[in-house]
Amino acid sequence: MIKGLIAYFRENKKRMVLSVIGVAIGVFSLTLMLGISGAMERRVEKSLGKMGALLLVVIPGEVKNLGGRTLQLSFYPTLTVKDAEAIQQKCPDVKAVTPYKEVSPNVHYGGKFISAKVIGVWPTFTEVTGFKTSCGRFLTWSDERDMAQVAVIGPKVAKELFGNGCPVGKTVYLFNAPYKVVGVMEKRGTDLSGEDLDSRIYVPLSSAMKRLSNVTYLDGILVIPQGKESLKPAIEEIESLLLKRHGKKDFTVSRYEDVANTQKQAMEIFSKLSLTVTAVAFGVGALGILAVMTLSVYERLVEIGVKRAFGARKRDIFLQFLVESALLSLAGGTAGAFVSLGIVAGISTVAGWGTYVPVKGAVLALILTLIIGIVAGIYPALRAVSFEPREILKEI
Repeated sequence: MIKGLIAYFRENKKRMVLSVIGVAIGVFSLTLMLGISGAMERRVEKSLGKMGALLLVVIPGEVKNLGGRTLQLSFYPTLTVKDAEAIQQKCPDVKAVTPYKEVSPNVHYGGKFISAKVIGVWPTFTEVTGFKTSCGRFLTWSDERDMAQVAVIGPKVAKELFGNGCPVGKTVYLFNAPYKVVGVMEKRGTDLSGEDLDSRIYVPLSSAMKRLSNVTYLDGILVIPQGKESLKPAIEEIESLLLKRHGKKDFTVSRYEDVANTQKQAMEIFSKLSLTVTAVAFGVGALGILAVMTLSVYERLVEIGVKRAFGARKRDIFLQFLVESALLSLAGGTAGAFVSLGIVAGISTVAGWGTYVPVKGAVLALILTLIIGIVAGIYPALRAVSFEPREILKEI
C-alpha cells in the first residue's frame, strides 16, 4: 500500500505537494500559535513566580487598557499602610499582602553612580511574589519597625557596584544616606512590562516612606489570594473593604499580569489570527487532498480492477484509499510541524524565554491532520469501490 502511494507520489510530485500545502500551513500556524503562547506562559511564570498568575495589585486611581497599553488615568494619594493592614486582617480569601512605595534617590558607592529602582516593601514581599535571595537575607519585621537603613539589592546592582562575589555587609548610598547591604536577590530577568527586575533595590517600606520620600501614601499593594478559587472572592472583598474605608472608588483592583502585560492584547490578536489561518488552511488542505485522491481513483482504475479480480474485497480497496489519504495529509502536517518547531525554538531562545519546544502543540496539530486526511479520503474511497472490476477490465 505504501509502496503504491510512493510510486504514485513520484509520478505526480507537483500535484501531491500542492495538495498538502494547505495542511502543512495549517499545522504550521497552529503549532506556532501554541508554541508562542506556551513560551509566553513560561515567561510569565519566570518573571512572576509560580503564583504569578494569581497576583493582584491595588492601585490608587483609575487604570484602563487603551489601544493595547495599560495607562493610569488618575492618581489619588489615599492608599495607605492602614489599608494594607486592613486587607490582610479582614479579607479571608487573602493569603498575604505587601504594600510598596517607589523612590528615586541617587544610588552610588565609591564615587560610582548607577541607575536602579528603589522600592520600599514589607518582609512579606518574598511570600507574595515568590522571589528569593541568592546570598544573605531578605528584609525582616525588625527592619520595618526600626526604619532600618538596610537594603537587599538585585544581582546587576551588586555586580555594577561591588563586582563579583556576595557584597553582604557593604554599604550602598541612597541620596547620601548609607544603607547596609544584607542580601542579594536571585536573578529574575525582565518582567512582563520589560522592567529589569535585577536592577532593583529593596528597602523597608517604613524607611522608604519616612526617610527617603517623606510621604504617607503608597504606590500600590500587591496581594496574593489563598488559591485559584479565591481569586474572584478576594477581589470582591478588597473592593468592598476599600469602598467602606475611602467612601468612594478611588482605586483599581486588578490582576497584576493584566496591568503589567502590555503584550497580552497583541498575543490575543495573534492567537485569533493564527486560529483563523489554521481553519482556512485546513479547509483548503482537505479540499486539495480530496481532489487529488479522487483524481487518483480515476487514474488507477486498472489497478483497482486487477486487485478486485484477484480477490481484493471492497473493504480492502476502501481502506487502501482511506489510509493513503491519511498518510498524504500526515506527510504535509509533519513538514509543517518540523518547520514551526524550529521557528518557535529559535524565537523563544532569541527572546530570552529559554529554549521551548511545543511538543504537545505539534502532537495535537498532527492528530487534527490525521482526522482531516481520513475525512477527506472518505469520498475518494467510496468512489474507488463503486466501480465493478468486470466493467473496468472490459475496457482495457
